[in-house]
Amino acid sequence: MPELLAKYKLQTPEPSEILSGLLLNEGRKNIIFFAQYFLGVELNPFQKRFLIKTTESESKQNLVVTSNQIGKTFALAVLHIWYNFYKIGFEGEPSGIEQAYFATLNISPISRQSRECSRYINEILTSSFSWEKDKVRQVNDCKIKYFLKARNENLGRIEFSNNSVQFSLSTGEDKGAGLQGAQFAYISYDECVQGLHLQEELPARIFSRTAKYNGRIDLIATPDEQAQSQQYWFHLYSETERGIGQWKLFTGVYDENIFISEKNREEFKKRLKIMSPEKYEQVVLGKFIVSEVNMFSPEMVEGLWIYKTQPPTPQEGKQYALAADWGIAEQGDETVMLIGDITDLDNIEIVYGYSKRGGDPVELMAMASFLKQEWNDADFISDIGGMGGILIKKMLAKLKPISFGREHKSDALFYLQVRLRNNLRKDLTKGGTIDENGRVKSLYLSKLENQLSAYKISDEKLDTDWVMALAMLVWFCDKRKRGSKMRSFPLKLG
Repeated sequence: MPELLAKYKLQTPEPSEILSGLLLNEGRKNIIFFAQYFLGVELNPFQKRFLIKTTESESKQNLVVTSNQIGKTFALAVLHIWYNFYKIGFEGEPSGIEQAYFATLNISPISRQSRECSRYINEILTSSFSWEKDKVRQVNDCKIKYFLKARNENLGRIEFSNNSVQFSLSTGEDKGAGLQGAQFAYISYDECVQGLHLQEELPARIFSRTAKYNGRIDLIATPDEQAQSQQYWFHLYSETERGIGQWKLFTGVYDENIFISEKNREEFKKRLKIMSPEKYEQVVLGKFIVSEVNMFSPEMVEGLWIYKTQPPTPQEGKQYALAADWGIAEQGDETVMLIGDITDLDNIEIVYGYSKRGGDPVELMAMASFLKQEWNDADFISDIGGMGGILIKKMLAKLKPISFGREHKSDALFYLQVRLRNNLRKDLTKGGTIDENGRVKSLYLSKLENQLSAYKISDEKLDTDWVMALAMLVWFCDKRKRGSKMRSFPLKLG
């Protein structure tokens, strides 16, 4: 407050009409001032950094990857109040803006988490939010209590005095379908990594709901190796770290929450580090860790991509291989076909992926035949165990496939794991052995990403078609092309 008075060369702290206007204007330009003066709350270093940088830059897409207990949901509550109070994004005459309907949305896969943001908003605006600092319990003094008009916790709805509304809803209840068609100027997705299908939800149920306002979207979560969308969350994080894409990255660590005493923070960290050093990395530092039961770490999966989304055209003089993992049943596994450029056996590149669940076996055979011819008469590797029937076997025989029996599965997965690990190594030089030089890269394939990240040693209940197609292709290169003898499978037709 004194700094602001000095800035405008004002002598009195009393809120005159002129001073009130200046203060409101300052709150619009500076969200930290708005939080401290109008809402009467204090912020920790992470909250200040996140709020001021995203609002000053008017960043539309923010990725927030943090530790636990850093105050990210509270920061979201402040943002929602600020957006609704000033109707950020609206342009026009003040009187028209004041009467216009305006809305923001906070969602979370976890019902309790979605309600936390609503609870914080209510506590802030009713001057009942408290925190501890320097062993003293403090309560905020909100100067805009009038702004809160009504709250319906069951509907997750808060109404404000200027015809703006804030919703806090769980995507776990109806996957957000209850707000189909609604538009929002700001959407925050809290603990988004827990969503079952984050990648699919983003364009259809999140981006589409900001179209009217060209609104802002924040994705916020702490990494969780057990979460369904962990790999895609890591993919977005990795892209943003490399400066790829449109997201802006913000990170934060547990020690930035100064409202937890240093003594308690240090004791908690010490206990957690003894109990689980891996969890310490995740909970305290916001790092990505791998589950003990997963075969491929997030870094191994992410290291597969060359960040191409469109397949190249076949090139004359290059050698390709086609691996097919069959799934004929209408409600069963997918049929997956992958094309790999194997011209350089030390650096295989997946250039095309195709999949179909169920379908006419004749059509699937036709697709395999087309791909084989299109890609320079590609070598064809197939699991005959996935097919059945004399007619199908006769059709398959015309493609002269290389046999991949299920007895080769463990070897294939081993070769794949070696190459994925080698993708991450920086010290490899040309001319080494397979264990030193074998790599595999791929254009980005979301289904392959999902299955690799979820793959476990015991895979009975998992979708593994994409993983096995990739493993078959790698196995073919490392067993057949590097000189080991291999026979085509004998087809017993009668």
